[in-house]
Amino acid sequence: MKKKILLEKAGENFLKREYEEAKKIFESVLRIDPTHKEARLGTILCDMVHEDEEEAIALYDYYIVLKEEAVQNPEDQILAMIKELDLDQEELNKLFEFDTLPQMEGITYKDFLSIVESRGNFKEAFEDIMFSTKVIITKKSDFFDFIDRLIENGFTDIVYSYLEDATKLYPADQKLQEFFERLTKV
Repeated sequence: MKKKILLEKAGENFLKREYEEAKKIFESVLRIDPTHKEARLGTILCDMVHEDEEEAIALYDYYIVLKEEAVQNPEDQILAMIKELDLDQEELNKLFEFDTLPQMEGITYKDFLSIVESRGNFKEAFEDIMFSTKVIITKKSDFFDFIDRLIENGFTDIVYSYLEDATKLYPADQKLQEFFERLTKV
């Protein structure tokens, strides 16, 4: 009974975007029952919000739907989806060569943003490095920010190339579709 109450409270906190509190409660359930699937899933989703909050919320919402529909082992289904998303992210990193291999010459997205700040202009900074330096992006949120800035600064051909590759891995990603829609208006 105690686990059920704790899980309800953790779920409420998650939905209120109080992720740290939700995680603490999910972890307390795991201390009571280290094999509890819902608590394990909740902890993973609370960690996931730091990388991609929108995706974590969508997965939690889908989990609730599966649970309400009395689907068997909904936790296993969501965990399998998370594993698939992780594999897709790895593939995306390989596809764009946005990894951190030592032999790779490039600058991190964070360093690139420092250059933008020092120049005071994204377009100038990007034009200065676009043929000589790779921008290393390791987070999906940074990738979306980069695409957004490229569109704002008129680099539509480059954006199309990136988006075509990204949609091979994420064909249903809403954010990618929004970028395509923006490009049609440019």
